[in-house]
Amino acid sequence: MALEDRSGRIDHSGPEHLWAQVAADIRADIESGRLKPGDKLPNELELAAQYGVARLTIRRAIRDLTEVKPEGPPPVLLVTHGRGTYVRRAAE
Repeated sequence: MALEDRSGRIDHSGPEHLWAQVAADIRADIESGRLKPGDKLPNELELAAQYGVARLTIRRAIRDLTEVKPEGPPPVLLVTHGRGTYVRRAAE
């Protein structure tokens, strides 16, 4: 994921949580093929700057995309502490 300005994709005054908007944007990039399995995401501070949100907002979005939920879409990210956040491969 290139370090580009993505702040225009986030509606700060809308009813949807900021973390949910960030998570939806990252998921859309994965589903469209823009982000491929094994791709590494920028770190939390870089993502926060890209989206124009706080680091904790990014953390919550990443947590949402890594959680296994009984209902809902499967996790699409894998966090390896000390190494980074990666797009999951199908078998992970």
